Amino acid sequence: MKICIIGNGYWGKIIEKNLYNLGYSEIKIIDKVLNNYHELTDEFDYYFIATPFSTHKSILNDLSNFSEKRIWSEKPLVESLDSAKTIYAQLEENGNMLFVDWTYTFNPCIFYLRDELSDKKIKQIVLNRTNSGPIREDTSSIFDLSSHDLSIIYFIFGNDILDFSWNEFSLSKNKNTGSNLSWAYSNGMQIIINSSWEHDAKNRVSFIVTKDNGIIIFDDEKKIIIDEAGRQLDFSRHESPLNSAIKFFFESENFENNKKLTLAITKTLDNARHKYEI
Repeated sequence: MKICIIGNGYWGKIIEKNLYNLGYSEIKIIDKVLNNYHELTDEFDYYFIATPFSTHKSILNDLSNFSEKRIWSEKPLVESLDSAKTIYAQLEENGNMLFVDWTYTFNPCIFYLRDELSDKKIKQIVLNRTNSGPIREDTSSIFDLSSHDLSIIYFIFGNDILDFSWNEFSLSKNKNTGSNLSWAYSNGMQIIINSSWEHDAKNRVSFIVTKDNGIIIFDDEKKIIIDEAGRQLDFSRHESPLNSAIKFFFESENFENNKKLTLAITKTLDNARHKYEI
């Protein structure tokens, strides 16, 4: 298996470390700092794109000239739905398979929440994603951070729930402090997403409030869920979601669900970008 990682920054180094830990050693690094983009050839079987958001489109366009490759892209893919559809069409024309790393769809805590919430009526969901860096200069915290939370909502409730069926929507944002998204549906369910690159404390705690005022807490830092009865469920011994996603990327014969999720999230972000100038 010949592997190429494009981008050796924050996320590229994490991917490289996980690949080595999984036993993969034949890895080629291509990075702007190394000035070796000209070495991006079709000799590899697997390509990992871990570059800034604004570069994805041009890199994927280059990779679309190759055939029968598996391509992993850091999320989010691109900022417009039209661009995403074009990229998929170009890649698939030559038999390539594209996978976008929505790693929360491989998180055992999210699996649990999907099953647990399947028969419950939800009053409110609050998702927090704040930390101190790394700050992205080519996109907003909504695209970079809140897109993770959109993937969680989609994965739990289905790909159609965010298709602009809300009856109210609000957004506030600041380059330095991040953003707050909130919306409500006609059934009364409210969703609030807080995100920031520049925050004193890392916060990955989400709250799900059911119709009868029960509260389920998901602490992603501690890898635990506290259920409505106050019981603490520990998921820290499970395989990391990133490792699970990488294995799926190498082994699966079908990325169709990942594609549907990517297009759904891109559509939501694209529509909100035009309507609310995010």
